[in-house]
Amino acid sequence: MEMARFFSCVYIVVSIIGFSSQPALAKDFQTIEQMHPPVVASVGNQKITVLFLKNTLKDQTKGAHVSDGEVFYATMSATKPNLTYVAPVNGEQIASVFFFERKFPERAGKSLYLLTKNKESNSGFEGYSYSTLELPLIKDGGQLSLGFFRGDLPDPELQNCRDGRNLEAGVDVQCAYKDAASIKMRLADLDAKIIADSKMEHSISQEPRKTGGNAANVACPSNEFSGFLAAFSERADVQKTFVQQPLQLGTTVAGDPEPELEKRSVSGDQIKFPLIPDRVKREADGLTLTVKQQQGDNATAILQKPDTDYVIEYRFVRGQCWMLSQVSDFSL
Repeated sequence: MEMARFFSCVYIVVSIIGFSSQPALAKDFQTIEQMHPPVVASVGNQKITVLFLKNTLKDQTKGAHVSDGEVFYATMSATKPNLTYVAPVNGEQIASVFFFERKFPERAGKSLYLLTKNKESNSGFEGYSYSTLELPLIKDGGQLSLGFFRGDLPDPELQNCRDGRNLEAGVDVQCAYKDAASIKMRLADLDAKIIADSKMEHSISQEPRKTGGNAANVACPSNEFSGFLAAFSERADVQKTFVQQPLQLGTTVAGDPEPELEKRSVSGDQIKFPLIPDRVKREADGLTLTVKQQQGDNATAILQKPDTDYVIEYRFVRGQCWMLSQVSDFSL
């Protein structure tokens, strides 16, 4: 009964806004639809209602960006409804709405998650892409609100996750995160890893960082691999700080009947910096540095000279930050 009165008031508010902006004609069509049924979010005794509205004018608007939908929340008051805008929805469909509570102290708290689904059809791919949006629930005194950005970057594994057919490679692609259950498992795994890394970091916090040189502690340039690689390739202090020791080093040597990759472990003064030449040096030598692959907490970069056999592969792993773990020189 209370919910019925609440939505009646919300309808009145929306109607007043609509009538005050311009006259409504009988031939006018509806410009806002429900994208997903409303949900009630709560923290303790505080509750809000979250609304998911679809913009039906998106395909008719030219020269301006219009999001697929928008998220609002309303306070649970039947006498004085208050609608607050939260975030755009960049997805054709909302496949799922669910809650998850993080445990790590710096991320602790309950959030509402949206799983969006987009149809994707082009010369290279046919299928769907899935993305996850986190909206943190924020309790301030006796007020509960829904936020848009917690402050840290979203997990790349949960963004633009494709499910369908790779037409160029002729293979099927399956998204591992296209339902609430699999995403919750991923979030729980990330939480557990952050907690484990934090405990390890705390246990060695009194010990000096072991690096390839005498570099002072350097802040992690970025948790996003592309941003980290850009800094790693340009700054010697970053290279000396974010290298695992011992470093696994592979060098191509003559073999019978084929060349072989000889592997050894190096540390300290045995590691010759820079491991990756900076942009000026690369351009002068005709070298290119590209990201070959990134999957979860593992990434690979390739340094090569086109039309030659010069190829060096760099493998990185992610803990609190990305660390170079292995270098393989395939050059003959």
